[in-house]
Amino acid sequence: MIQSPALAQIPDAPGVYLMIGRSGEILYIGKAISLRSRVRSYFQEGAVHHPRTTAMVEKVADVRTIVVTNEVEALILEANLIKRHQPPFNVRLRDDKRYPYLKVTNEPFPRVVFTRFVRNDGARYFGPYTNAHGLRELIDLVRLVFPLRTCREPIDGRRKRPCLQYHIKRCLAPCVGYQSEAEYDRTIDEVVLFLEGKQESLLARLQHEMGDAAEHLNFEAAARLRDRIVAVRRVTEEQKVVWKSRLDMDLVGIARAQGQACMQVFLVRGGKLIGQEHFILEGVYEQSDELLTGEFLKQFYTARTAGAADDKAYSPARVARDNQAPVPEKRRSTAAKTSAAAVPKELLVSALPEERATIESWLSEVKGQRVRILQPHRGVRADYMRLVRKNAEQNLKAFLAHQEVQETAQARSLTDLADALELPEPPHRIECYDVSNIQGTNPTASMVVFVEGRAKKSEYRKFKIQYDRGPNDFAMMQEALRRRLRYLRRETDRTETPLERELAKKEKFNKKPDLLLIDGGKGQLSAVVEVLEELDMTGLVAAGLAKEHEWLYLPNQSDPIVLPPNSPALHLIQRIRDEAHRFAVTYHRQRRAKSMTRSALDALAGVGPVRKKRLLTAFGSPAGIRRAKIDEIAAVKGMTPALAAKIKQELEGGYRS
Repeated sequence: MIQSPALAQIPDAPGVYLMIGRSGEILYIGKAISLRSRVRSYFQEGAVHHPRTTAMVEKVADVRTIVVTNEVEALILEANLIKRHQPPFNVRLRDDKRYPYLKVTNEPFPRVVFTRFVRNDGARYFGPYTNAHGLRELIDLVRLVFPLRTCREPIDGRRKRPCLQYHIKRCLAPCVGYQSEAEYDRTIDEVVLFLEGKQESLLARLQHEMGDAAEHLNFEAAARLRDRIVAVRRVTEEQKVVWKSRLDMDLVGIARAQGQACMQVFLVRGGKLIGQEHFILEGVYEQSDELLTGEFLKQFYTARTAGAADDKAYSPARVARDNQAPVPEKRRSTAAKTSAAAVPKELLVSALPEERATIESWLSEVKGQRVRILQPHRGVRADYMRLVRKNAEQNLKAFLAHQEVQETAQARSLTDLADALELPEPPHRIECYDVSNIQGTNPTASMVVFVEGRAKKSEYRKFKIQYDRGPNDFAMMQEALRRRLRYLRRETDRTETPLERELAKKEKFNKKPDLLLIDGGKGQLSAVVEVLEELDMTGLVAAGLAKEHEWLYLPNQSDPIVLPPNSPALHLIQRIRDEAHRFAVTYHRQRRAKSMTRSALDALAGVGPVRKKRLLTAFGSPAGIRRAKIDEIAAVKGMTPALAAKIKQELEGGYRS
């Protein structure tokens, strides 16, 4: 437990505190008006806490604090840190990092793309969505209704003719100058209105533009606008009218069962239901509905208003890196407008949050006008809240049923695998290894981890293999195993130094696998056994899965273990093996692509890191440099006509795209 002298150093100011465990992991993140009073209350002798809080306090080894100006700033920072670190003792959205968003990129001639990462890059984000397939269908619909570009090609006037998207009327070819940036930006504004549920405003705007085009005898443009109006109306007609008055509100209901909680959100804009999502919460055991509602609102609206969360974090260089294009400063305000639109004037909830006043103040600041959080008890609002809660109950019931089926299937597959390998109990932690290279070049290896039959991607590792004496998968596999197992802390090994133990913790390699699964047959398995004997770890269970017949091999056994084709255990190890293969091949391709770029440019005399970066920024790739004219290359900052001619000559002679 943390010592009193450390508590005395905590400032008496508003901010966020992080409870740190013995291994350096973040256990809990909270906020307080007075950090000193709040943190000290956890460690006072005789203090009575909730059993969950008591369990957390017993694990705390250190407390870190971040001082902010006021309680609203502390609330925003707390929500962002919980989203980033996912502490086990906090209430948090289940698998929050995986929720998809629709992103309108922050670049000249923006694109509408699918993403799972929200960055403060000036782009506009819509979501989160819980159904990735549904979001992709929405993006397809947007691209069908609105002619937007989908390519990443820089709009620099170099292209001579439009691509197929122009000919099938899915893009108006700004890349060849057929559409100006101002015209394209008007289309983007229409997309934003569509996504915000403001179809009436959008239709009025399109009607005006169509009339204006017809008045100027631009009948082709008028026909395009007519088709867009028809498509928008077709989508709008499918939306359910909730209120006769044109209200903007979100309805948030909660359902609980079997230690789980589900939050249901109905999005109402202009009196119409434009969407609904449900979210499963984690860390809800013995927490009140009021607390869960407050934690959900903070995390949900932090995600939806990410673009305007912190203008100080805005960086044009970072935005350019994220979007691979220059970023005009003028687009900063659009993200703030979109964030404001993501917050309705009213939030109807089934339980008032404990921090209602603070959350209202924060959301009002984002919205630019007063936002109210209400709990209706009678009337139409109460009726709809009952409908929201009913949907939450149905979604939670479906989740629990699916979870039960999954857990039953995983338990069966692990039990069958233990029986096949004659293990004393089902393997809790399975690690699988694979190597990838082409004739020994750019060799890589992967380690994937499955815990209780589920992938634990946070503990995946990739290895940049140092072995360079030609293609030798056995030696490469041995290198990967040595590098992994040297950090494995064995209870029987008392010769470890404190530094080695600390390294093991930092590398997260101190967890002992119950099964080492190798992608390969007898040869690869024999190589692994040599490493286990070398490191005196023969107690670890290792098995090889040969791809040709999907047979399992064990050390010192000549005959393979043949699992039935419909065996759950076979399906499990195939899934694990395929994941290891995918992870290794992906890293190998990244290395190979990087080495190809490096060999094409780094071999050029007079081209250092700075010039290389400027050339790639200007032309996109070595192939783009090769296609450019000498005077275009010479126009890049730091280049000369003589060096440009030399680069052009060497690339044309030695580079092939």
